[in-house]
Amino acid sequence: MQKRRVKRRIVHQHELITAIDDNLADSTNQGMGHQIPPHIGHVAIYFSQQSMALPDAQSFFQHHEKMEWKTVTGKPQKNWKVLAKDWIFNAIQQTKLLERQEAKCIAFPDT
Repeated sequence: MQKRRVKRRIVHQHELITAIDDNLADSTNQGMGHQIPPHIGHVAIYFSQQSMALPDAQSFFQHHEKMEWKTVTGKPQKNWKVLAKDWIFNAIQQTKLLERQEAKCIAFPDT
């Protein structure tokens, strides 16, 4: 019986860091999570540490920029890393759901 292997998104760390490194040198924002809005480079690094792709980080950042880093009720967000953690969890759950649906379609093509 073969072991199941985990599929991971591959992010080229070197390309990511060199693209962001210049922008972070001038930043006074330390990226601890409490500074709102965060620097896009800090968001990209956090997502790469969590084994997520750069487009996921960009869509997270753009979504919350559009929301002006506020909650649905209009209150300002306190910690962007909490939002990112939820975003990553939801993305992983969505990926698992799609994989299960594809497997079901292959196993039971008539349904």
